[in-house]
Amino acid sequence: MIVAIDGPAGSGKTTVGRLVADALGFALVDTGLFYRAVTVEARRRGIGMDDVAALMQLLDRLHIQINTSPSSDRTGPLLAIDGRDVSLEAQDPAIAADLSRIAQISEIRRALVEPQRRAAPGNAVVLGRDIGTVIFPEADIKFFFTAPAAERVARRRRELDRARGSATPDAILEQEIDARDRADQERQIAPLRPATDAIIVPTEGKSVGQVFDEVMARLPKH
Repeated sequence: MIVAIDGPAGSGKTTVGRLVADALGFALVDTGLFYRAVTVEARRRGIGMDDVAALMQLLDRLHIQINTSPSSDRTGPLLAIDGRDVSLEAQDPAIAADLSRIAQISEIRRALVEPQRRAAPGNAVVLGRDIGTVIFPEADIKFFFTAPAAERVARRRRELDRARGSATPDAILEQEIDARDRADQERQIAPLRPATDAIIVPTEGKSVGQVFDEVMARLPKH
């Protein structure tokens, strides 16, 4: 069974998706990690974010490994490139502008469709922005999370502070959320939008437990 969870940055996809996957015993596939991997490696190699030919050559050679364990005490890195752990670097808000540019490149989005599909075994909770519309349009059930920007900034801050052990200024996070929102809405291929058969889940003012319960209650029996 494929459970698709889409929504903008900071809407609660990752936190709730991890709990759902853990409860079901499913893999957790965060497709955004693929774009982060390309961004991190392009920055490391000094490749311009508008040099599509060089970026595609880079992508052809990259060995991207994502950890699909939903457990918070997973073994091994969340994200690795050619065996090199880039988990923290990939979550750095400083890459937000470049990440947004990478995510708008149609050639990269098309090239990553199959790797993203292959990352999901038979049973998986798959997170992203175009899962229900492009990656798994035939998913067994689709959710689309929503939340206002201010709440998403606060959630992103808590998420990063836990991962990095230090406070992240709100101004940086606001820039990150704004850049990703604009990229999601403006790109020509696979813009952020709910699938016609997606269940809309407003997460504003709700606890993680409440959203988790709402999702679990709507899942088909298997």
